[in-house]
Amino acid sequence: MNETVLRSTLRRVGALATLPDTALRIMAMAEDPATTEPMVHAVLVSDPPLAARVLRVVNSAFYHRQRKVSTPLAAIRILGTTAIQNIAMAASLHRLFRGRHALPGFDPAALWMHSVTVATAARELSIYTRVGMPEEALLAGLLHDIGIIAMMQAWLPAFSTVIQQSLDDETHTLRSIELRTMGVSHDVVGATLCDMWHFPETLTTACRSHHDYRSLTGDLRRWAVLIHTADRLAPTLGGGYKRTVEEMIPLPDSMDELGLTASDIEVVSRRIEASLPQMTTLLT
Repeated sequence: MNETVLRSTLRRVGALATLPDTALRIMAMAEDPATTEPMVHAVLVSDPPLAARVLRVVNSAFYHRQRKVSTPLAAIRILGTTAIQNIAMAASLHRLFRGRHALPGFDPAALWMHSVTVATAARELSIYTRVGMPEEALLAGLLHDIGIIAMMQAWLPAFSTVIQQSLDDETHTLRSIELRTMGVSHDVVGATLCDMWHFPETLTTACRSHHDYRSLTGDLRRWAVLIHTADRLAPTLGGGYKRTVEEMIPLPDSMDELGLTASDIEVVSRRIEASLPQMTTLLT
């Protein structure tokens, strides 16, 4: 891994690293036990488009509200700070993916669709296996490939070469082509970006280890396995960019880690397919 390239990449992604300011402030508040609802409300209403999106989400069928929620403060009281944090981050991340121009063979919007599918799968797997928190799994799924957007922004000509080589050579993974061409891979870039944003360790781990969790132990290992499994299930259940996925079926050892059988995977897959249209509407 080329540390010089990694540091240069982070220096070059200035706009990417500072864009979700409101979401970063809300995330910091969610980690602080002294945070109050009025404090979160003050930050949320400072970003009117984000406040409007939160209201749209809380009034959606996803939350099964019988009465319409009309104010951001009421939404915070109903959903809690963690859910508001996730909605804010989802909105901010969507802006990042939507704001990138497509390249031949690569469309950031397609990568976002893949991320939404992984997020949906991760949430359903978390509910089914009781590994991690479902809403945090959702956010981890949305974030897991953020390093690709950072690399595209920082090194567009080299990234274009990576994409072209990935189209021409399906025998090598995208990560191996990134390393060969750029000296750094998207999983490490994403994790380092999460560290720079002061994200929780779970989200950093989702970026760094969703392709390879073997060096981890304990709860973090099971968490990484969950995101890894969601990533492998996604191409069979939804659309979007699939070249980042190195295999398209869950590995037996990852299923064992989560205590899943083949019939469990079938059940979870049906739940993901049922949830995906609603999640796509909420997150795109």
